[in-house]
Amino acid sequence: MWVGGRWFNFLRMKLVLKSPNEAPFEPGKDFSVVIACEDSATAAPACEVLELIEERITDEGRLFYQWWNFEVLTVDSLRELAAVEAATADIIILGLHEGRGLPPEVSEWMKRWLGLRQNRPGALVALLDAGLKRTAAAEQILTHLRTAAEFGHMEFFTTRAREGGDSEVARWA
Repeated sequence: MWVGGRWFNFLRMKLVLKSPNEAPFEPGKDFSVVIACEDSATAAPACEVLELIEERITDEGRLFYQWWNFEVLTVDSLRELAAVEAATADIIILGLHEGRGLPPEVSEWMKRWLGLRQNRPGALVALLDAGLKRTAAAEQILTHLRTAAEFGHMEFFTTRAREGGDSEVARWA
């Protein structure tokens, strides 16, 4: 898989929850994913995407990941810590409900990590709640996220439900 200007052979990589006890991250060898979800309902699809990434990685490195929920991002110090982590991530995954809009603290978090990324390539993945039909609010969120990805020199992917329950994956160039 080609991500951020690097080819990852996704079969031999070890999935690792990022923690202080883990050996230091090795850029170019290890792969980093930051996940931020609105709630447990939006976390399940993020788990599936993380598992898909893990299945496809075959580098000898490790797949580091970190979880943040939107509620935690309301705390300034934790939002800053999450922004620093996202700034160096290869992939950032957002799990959210379509009809609620993007919470202000999530927008602030995004602005912060975008400012810290320093044109670092990567991918932003939006996982929209499958239970809702397309709405103007959902389109506004997708436009906002696509614009953020463009600003950060990142590729943008989204998944969402279509009527009938089938999922739809789109890559926004």
